[in-house]
Amino acid sequence: MERYLIALDLDGTTLNADGQLSAGTIAVLREAQAAGHLVVITTGRPDSISEHFYDDLQLHGPMINFNGALIHIPHQHWRYEQEVTIPIPVALSLRQLKRDFSFKVMVAEGKQLLVADRPYANIPFLPDRPHPKALLDEQGLRQPPISVTMFMTAKTFDPVSKQVNALYPHLAAKTWGAWSGEYTALEVTSKNTSKSRALAYVAGQYGIDQKHIIAFGEDMNDLDMLQFAGHGVAMKNARPAILAIADAQTPNDNQHDGVANYLADYLKLA
Repeated sequence: MERYLIALDLDGTTLNADGQLSAGTIAVLREAQAAGHLVVITTGRPDSISEHFYDDLQLHGPMINFNGALIHIPHQHWRYEQEVTIPIPVALSLRQLKRDFSFKVMVAEGKQLLVADRPYANIPFLPDRPHPKALLDEQGLRQPPISVTMFMTAKTFDPVSKQVNALYPHLAAKTWGAWSGEYTALEVTSKNTSKSRALAYVAGQYGIDQKHIIAFGEDMNDLDMLQFAGHGVAMKNARPAILAIADAQTPNDNQHDGVANYLADYLKLA
């Protein structure tokens, strides 16, 4: 049997419109793992809001978070774990942007790390912190973060992006489809990270050839992963640019078990 590495983006891909795993998706992915395939969640989300999906699927291998900046096995120490961080002084220096721009909140995140510059609530992909024990300052940031994210109004986004790129050429400033409109956000990470690099690393650790990587995605942070995979699959609901570069497309969207239905057929699962 050919062993595949199955790389799964979460939002808009493996998760339905309610941000949940359907019973059908759970069943197929558990079956794929039982058949000997390596199922790897490959998401832009931090570990804190994605590990419960790993647990629901009863996965055993690595998980990729922060769009490739964190590669780890949840709930244990993995000798091959990798984490690409921003030095604490650099992360703190990003606060200078607040002199010129107004942000709803600025947060620094990493493995089991979340500190914000102020109390907040009702920010997507972040747990409410109305009474934080620590803030994003010299006393509160005690470990190098993987990312610093600024939530802002849409009109502020372009000038902030340009200033970050000018001041920090060694960092990458990015955003994704889920962060738009009322919840526009800019995420700053090291430039040396991507989903494709992380997948190559995991595949190497498990002895899986690139041609045996199947990747599913729908947004621009999935583009390099789908291009790198031996078989890149765009969701039916994917952005046009993702549909254009994919090797295949799911017949169903994420609301109708697109990943599960495609995999069950492709892997000939019972």
